[in-house]
Amino acid sequence: MIFLPYKMDTSKKGLPLLTVLVCLVCIGVFWEQYSRDNKYYEAIDQYCLRDIDKPVLEALRQVKHEKTGNFCHEVYAEVREAERPLLKLKELSETAKPTGLFENEDDDKAYIFYRLSEGYQAFESGVPKPLTQSLSYDPKNPDFLKMITSTFSHGDVMHLVGNLLFFYIFAASVELVIGHLVFAAFVLLSSIGTSVAYSFATAHLEDAMPTVGLSGVVMAMLAALAIMLPHARINCVFWFVVIIRVFHIPAIFFAIWYVGWDIYDMQRFGATSGINYVAHISGAIMGALLAFYYVVFEQKRVREATKHY
Repeated sequence: MIFLPYKMDTSKKGLPLLTVLVCLVCIGVFWEQYSRDNKYYEAIDQYCLRDIDKPVLEALRQVKHEKTGNFCHEVYAEVREAERPLLKLKELSETAKPTGLFENEDDDKAYIFYRLSEGYQAFESGVPKPLTQSLSYDPKNPDFLKMITSTFSHGDVMHLVGNLLFFYIFAASVELVIGHLVFAAFVLLSSIGTSVAYSFATAHLEDAMPTVGLSGVVMAMLAALAIMLPHARINCVFWFVVIIRVFHIPAIFFAIWYVGWDIYDMQRFGATSGINYVAHISGAIMGALLAFYYVVFEQKRVREATKHY
């Protein structure tokens, strides 16, 4: 069952410049991701399938304890992600299956290490790092810059389109209520806040996944809109199996529906489901706090907006 928004029914005037700018930045970043990630996969194919030396390929098989197969990408991607790549190569050579080329075990391990290092140098020089990986936020390694870059990055086209559709509908009205400067600060603050919340929530997990996407900020905008303008009408498409209807939904109901489902799904699937529910919920909390401030201390701004509903 899906409520898909496509328009905010509002007569409030103004141009949401920063909302449009955020959308354009996300589109530009995704285009660069798409271009550079394609080059990454092309380079992987070129090196790992065509250019790799046979002795290096054999050493990689010894590492995986296999007689056949190509483990170039799997092994070298792991080495590249290691904090100390040379130490990782040393560890792999220590646990590799002996080649049988040398009577001395130490000589055998040294040979495998030499071949692995040779191959990794070629991998590093010939295979660029994927941009999406560089921009994503790793909850195990907090980085304020990546808290921002990950927000404006997306995993695929549908991820991008879905986030921008929801973001524009909610954020445009929020920007016109709170003003451009506060809006810009809130986008950055919610980007950082949702990332910090994700790190905190997954601190006990060893396999917490890196994250990208604007969804935490989207939920912040939705919650802020729902509390400041609870009766604002959102034009939606209701979709359930083969039933499709178009109708209006008050913003407060829309927010309760989506935040409620996020809470339910996080309880059901946990923090490693592939969807960053922690960012969604923490973003909604931040949006609610902003909205309560405006409802209490900036009543004139809110009244000017709510008179249209």
